[in-house]
Amino acid sequence: MGDKKHERLAYRLSDIIIRLNNGERLNINSLAEDYQVCTRTLKRDFQERLATLDFSVSGPVFYQLSPSRIGYLNLTEIRRFANFASVQDLLPKIDRDFFYDKLNQSIVIKGFEYENIQARTQEFNLIKQAIKNCRIISFDYQKIRQQTNQDTQNPKKHYYLAPYHLLNKNGIWYVVGRRDGKTRNFCFTQMSNLCITDKTFDCDEEIKADLINTDSLFFDNHINEIVLQVRAKVAGYFERRDLLPNQELIRKLDNGDLLLTCRHVHPREVTPIVQYWLPHIRIISPSNVQEKMERSLKSYLSA
Repeated sequence: MGDKKHERLAYRLSDIIIRLNNGERLNINSLAEDYQVCTRTLKRDFQERLATLDFSVSGPVFYQLSPSRIGYLNLTEIRRFANFASVQDLLPKIDRDFFYDKLNQSIVIKGFEYENIQARTQEFNLIKQAIKNCRIISFDYQKIRQQTNQDTQNPKKHYYLAPYHLLNKNGIWYVVGRRDGKTRNFCFTQMSNLCITDKTFDCDEEIKADLINTDSLFFDNHINEIVLQVRAKVAGYFERRDLLPNQELIRKLDNGDLLLTCRHVHPREVTPIVQYWLPHIRIISPSNVQEKMERSLKSYLSA
């Protein structure tokens, strides 16, 4: 198998197994669109490469792990998966430690295109160790906008953080943790001079569960609920998989339109997706979020 083909297989299987482990019910037709492969290839993935997994739903269209197996992968399954694909570009090293980290949820992956962090393997492993041992980390941090501002003197700032998990969102690695009583996230590749301190912290399991279960990268100024109406013409895309953060279906209208809700999200995470799907989607409430987006679009068109 060629390197490129092998790499595509690695990404596809890693994403499928992670999504299954997170409890998703996967549609083989939707997966074919996601990964740009035929359904025959995906059936082979499930029936041969992932055959040892304990499925409660096993085709021909839908696949889902048994409830008792969600969130857990045993060593036999790990070895079988590793034999078929190497995902060294996804993580610094693919081994049983990666799956143990998945088990204790120190690593969360959403999406299947990843930045390459092999050059920073040691620092990545330091963060995993700090999460496992509930140790405070310290580091310098420089935001991208500061990196381009030549007039800013000493733009890097020093931080201490209680790390809760590593998150890959849309291909970018983030360290999510608690600082000064608030949840913060930091882009891993913008951190430097990283070290583990001697100080420990008490991990709040309830907070950790909330962080892992949300699709949001914003942890302040959340809106409890944003309600949207999606036209029937594009409703199928939103029914196949969640395209909005923390998406939930309220109901399907008689004309085929969908009423969706996004709970505990920041408007900045929702409005760009709404703009992408215009004119087939509209924010129903809060009305001020729709109005602010419309003002922004009018300003753009008049510029």
